[in-house]
Amino acid sequence: MRAALFFLFVLMVSCTTKMERIESFDLTAVKQHIHQANQTYGERFQNNYPAWYVDRYTADACAMPHNEPTVCGRDAIRAFNYNDGANAEIYIVVTETAIYGTAEAVVEEGTFDFPDGKGGSYDKGKFIAIWKQEDGKWKLYREIWNSDSAMN
Repeated sequence: MRAALFFLFVLMVSCTTKMERIESFDLTAVKQHIHQANQTYGERFQNNYPAWYVDRYTADACAMPHNEPTVCGRDAIRAFNYNDGANAEIYIVVTETAIYGTAEAVVEEGTFDFPDGKGGSYDKGKFIAIWKQEDGKWKLYREIWNSDSAMN
């Protein structure tokens, strides 16, 4: 009997914790967080600091770039983006077009543009990103993108 009561107590506490998390979910706040993150998205090309990626990517994050193999893990994503400093001059504009989801995961749809500084673009395209909470903070869990440009 005592074991059954303990099990019931644990079950109630775990359900209450999940319900509190769901009830406290604020999609507007998540949208604001994602918008702010998009304002600094381009820093990933200039930044080779592991802490920057810990702050922005989940431990099990994966990036799925256009015409490239999937890259998983913060260190691998950092190495891909930084590219030994070769990408330091890259500038990107990221714009979210839709954000929706639940306390479990949020999906972001958007567009990207690599402006050439002369009114044109080196490349434009679209992306989907999945955000999850890790240690109480919304971070990138998955991202996939592709170009609107025709393949050569």
